[in-house]
Amino acid sequence: MDGPITVHAGKSVFWAREGGPLALDIPGAESAYAYGDRLFVLAAPPPTSGIVHLRLKIFGPDGAMVAELPPPAGYLFEYVSSNLETGVSVVCGAMKLTEPWQDWHFAYDPLAGALVRQGPAY
Repeated sequence: MDGPITVHAGKSVFWAREGGPLALDIPGAESAYAYGDRLFVLAAPPPTSGIVHLRLKIFGPDGAMVAELPPPAGYLFEYVSSNLETGVSVVCGAMKLTEPWQDWHFAYDPLAGALVRQGPAY
């Protein structure tokens, strides 16, 4: 069901998928990628303090949200993209440079309902 994605920054995501188009109002939408029958969207929630951290929202083929995740501890979300090993990758930047690499690929593990670090993002 992969298909082109259009992100209307801060407002919505349009997925031109095989089973028919899907338009979702997603306030704060910044980056999106579809893989299989899932749509992965990074979106900023409404600010409650002065700091806004993106959240990962995962939608099923019917447009219902399947999961919403914060970034992994010690990281900030950057963007979502394709990945040869996992199909979709969520790239996160380390908040502190404690390792020799700053940006990392994370994959969504639906059984654990969590993001798992895969390797450095180049």
